[in-house]
Amino acid sequence: MKIDGFGQINPTDAIKANKANTEATEFESILKKAFDDGDKKKLKEACDEFESVMLQILYKQMKATVPESGLVEKSSARNIFEDMLDETLMKNSSQRGVGISEMMYKQLSAKMDKAYKIETVKENAETQVDSTKPAEEDTDLTLEENAESDTTPTM
Repeated sequence: MKIDGFGQINPTDAIKANKANTEATEFESILKKAFDDGDKKKLKEACDEFESVMLQILYKQMKATVPESGLVEKSSARNIFEDMLDETLMKNSSQRGVGISEMMYKQLSAKMDKAYKIETVKENAETQVDSTKPAEEDTDLTLEENAESDTTPTM
C-alpha cells in the first residue's frame, strides 16, 4: 500500500507555485528599486537573479520532456529532492553565466543612464532658471551702488 501525501494533493506543488510568485515579485521590486535609485550594483544583482530564475524554468521544462525510467519510484520526497537539486544546479550554472544577465545589464544600464541624464538636464535647467533671478537682483544692486559712488563728490 502506497501512502503519498494527503489525499491527491501534492504539497510541493503549492510550495512551488508560491515560490515562483514570490521570486517574480521580488525580482520586479528589486529591478524597480535599482532603476529608481540609479544603483547599477543592484541592477546587476537583479539581472543575475533573472538569469538564475530563467535557467531554472528552462531546465524544468527540458527535464519534463524526458520520459520516466521507472527505476526509482516517484514519491513526494523524491520530488522535493529533485527540485532542490535542480535549483542548486541552476544557481551554480547562473554564477558562471550564459550571457543573458550581461546583455540585460548593458541594455538596462544604458536606459538608466539616459533616464538620469534627461532628469539631470531638467534639474540643471530648473536650477539655472531659479539662479538667474537672484543674479539679476545682484546686478541691480551693484548698479545702484555704482550710481551712488558716481554721485559722491571726489576730491
